[in-house]
Amino acid sequence: MLIAAALAWAGSAQAQGVDWGRAGGALFVGGAPAAPAEAAMPDGGPHVPALRQPYADAVAVAASRYGIDPKLLHALVAVESAYRPDALSPAGAGGLTQLMPGTARALAVRDRFDPADSLLGGAAYLAGQILRFRDLRLALAAYNAGPSRVAALGHVPDVRETRGFVAAVIDCYLTLTVGRGVRSAKDCRAEGAVE
Repeated sequence: MLIAAALAWAGSAQAQGVDWGRAGGALFVGGAPAAPAEAAMPDGGPHVPALRQPYADAVAVAASRYGIDPKLLHALVAVESAYRPDALSPAGAGGLTQLMPGTARALAVRDRFDPADSLLGGAAYLAGQILRFRDLRLALAAYNAGPSRVAALGHVPDVRETRGFVAAVIDCYLTLTVGRGVRSAKDCRAEGAVE
């Protein structure tokens, strides 16, 4: 009965020429904007667009092998190397996932500059940290600063680089989750965010 009364009232308001569009009435009176074509599903519901990221197949394989979300591995790669397989840090970390030589050896990574090897090694290492710490922020901090340091502290180390790394990977993960593509950490900063 209440719905019928509301519909009758809305119909009489439209008949009287009331423009509800400027007051947000378009949300309720048939004036909702059409969803973008890439967001339409066969059933007509909303759909976050599929990602188009570099190394998508290799990331999917590595993430699946170690049970992590591919978007998380993409986020890590965007922050660590900006998808540059030849990236080398001043500390000696190299490849897409910026593995240190000793870590790569421990993970049986033959060539840390080979994208597939680097992704498998990085995914294995990240999955190990997630299982060890059972907290994504601590796992990311361990990936960056070392697991023994994080375990000894019991929290993310108060080191600017590590805190920045954790925040950047999470920002990139959230950006990828809403369907926006990223290539580096700068693509993940929220517009208007306070630094």
